[in-house]
Amino acid sequence: VPEVCYCSLLSFLVDTCEYLEDHVHTEGLFRKSGSLVRLKALKSKLDQGENCLSAALPCDVAGLLKQFFRELPEPILPPHLQEGLLKAQQLGNEKKTATVLLSCLMADRTTEALRYFFNFLRTVSLRSVENRMDSSNLAVIFAPNLFHSNENEKMSAGTEKK
Repeated sequence: VPEVCYCSLLSFLVDTCEYLEDHVHTEGLFRKSGSLVRLKALKSKLDQGENCLSAALPCDVAGLLKQFFRELPEPILPPHLQEGLLKAQQLGNEKKTATVLLSCLMADRTTEALRYFFNFLRTVSLRSVENRMDSSNLAVIFAPNLFHSNENEKMSAGTEKK
């Protein structure tokens, strides 16, 4: 990804997460679908450089964030590391060490974006009493978007469960 493109992607990620942090109490955030018509219009305005997030509904911005990860040309979690990352989560005491070591194989900018996004998801999960989005619910929603493949094939049931 060219540096200029990467900066605008990171800017979009920060802008949407900051907006959603202001609406973190919204019940069903990320689970409730926004309007496809509004989502398309919002995406079009953002693509044209309009600063329009503040006027959007939280469910539409949340939908746009999921779409953002799903439509990246390459999954944010590098395909050659995905199986290792899944296996690392099944480890006991070594889970954290294995995950950190695998993250060292990622580009610095990828690690930076993921760290920012996962901290945001932690903020969302800390308000799960209000928004009903605990870490398990967030994982179910975001795993298919973060682990997508280039071939647009659906994630296998076994991989989705992991």
